[in-house]
Amino acid sequence: MNTLSPRQASELAAMAYRAKGASKVLDVRSIVGPNLRNSFEFVTGDSVVDGVSGGFFSHLFGLSTGFAFVGKGINEFAGDSVIAIRGTASLRDGLTDLNCGLSASSSNKMVHAGFNKTFNSMKQAFAQFVDSNRKAGNTGVVHCVGHSLGGALAQLTADWVNTEYSLPTKLYTFGAPRVGKTDFARSTTTKLENIYRSTHGADPVPKVPLWPFIHAPFNGSEFRLDDGQGLNVSAHKLDGTPGYLNTASASDWSTLKQRSDNFLSQPVRLRFEDRAQASFSSHWADKISSALITLLKDSGYYTAVVTQAAISSSLTFYDMVARTLEQVAKASARFAEQTLGLLGHMLVFAGKVVGKAFELTYKMIKWVFDSTMGALYRSVRGALNGLD
Repeated sequence: MNTLSPRQASELAAMAYRAKGASKVLDVRSIVGPNLRNSFEFVTGDSVVDGVSGGFFSHLFGLSTGFAFVGKGINEFAGDSVIAIRGTASLRDGLTDLNCGLSASSSNKMVHAGFNKTFNSMKQAFAQFVDSNRKAGNTGVVHCVGHSLGGALAQLTADWVNTEYSLPTKLYTFGAPRVGKTDFARSTTTKLENIYRSTHGADPVPKVPLWPFIHAPFNGSEFRLDDGQGLNVSAHKLDGTPGYLNTASASDWSTLKQRSDNFLSQPVRLRFEDRAQASFSSHWADKISSALITLLKDSGYYTAVVTQAAISSSLTFYDMVARTLEQVAKASARFAEQTLGLLGHMLVFAGKVVGKAFELTYKMIKWVFDSTMGALYRSVRGALNGLD
């Protein structure tokens, strides 16, 4: 079964950005890179798929624009097809809105409502493409590719292709955010043939939305393409330095470094006096999430919190978590110390000066969560600026 090389996948992700504003008469062949010309055919007039992103009025008035390229495999990829979707700054507000809603995916699992709405605006065009291929006897692998928010849309597309058509499907993403919660991540991991999720160490976008949103593959691994530290908006770009086009230029995935993504299952207990070790980094974003989960499990609240997560927006969910941690801290001196350790590290992550211990009230705990999420989401918004 054919697999796109890292170089081919990253070039397709970059090519997808040319879909915006592309006319139906664009000679698509003129923008196909040399590593793709002998593998996929993009037909003028049929290769550009429009979609609608952004807020209420964009969807109300159907303000569509070129969002994806679709192509048919040739030579060694004969029988396969590719769907490459671009990212967009107009989905930035939806991604960084803590009050984002949930909606059911094609497999009836809960996912980010903003991503799902944009995907649904393209679904009919994708269906026409897949149906046409099937009628022509092309039932090989459907390769779904995307960078940034395009990676999120590619994951929803892959889920839909496999659910609707039972075709073999492979997913390739670069710097993509989380799309759904645990049930969606588990389902996607089980259904798709392969998931090639690539990140840079300092890219903030793959860190959001926060837990309980989960990446697929569930408890799997990611391709960590560089050794970047901290969180830096430039680490999200396709070009430049490090640039996913540069770091994913290999001809084989086996040559790239993989990193386990099962950090959420590792117990982490933090002490307040060690808070200075925290930093605004990808590593500490993961570790703080692990410490929160550990505290909820230790105190016996984890199951109730996860159940609530299935129906809550991030805003109401973390309000509930703050109230829960107030009760946890009151339960015992040990849990109060563990809660204080978590919150102290969160404040240092957010760049706040923490001189001494503080009272563990709901109001204080909620402020800590707001400060931490605000710091991370500001970085994400900066990374997404200019995608269009």
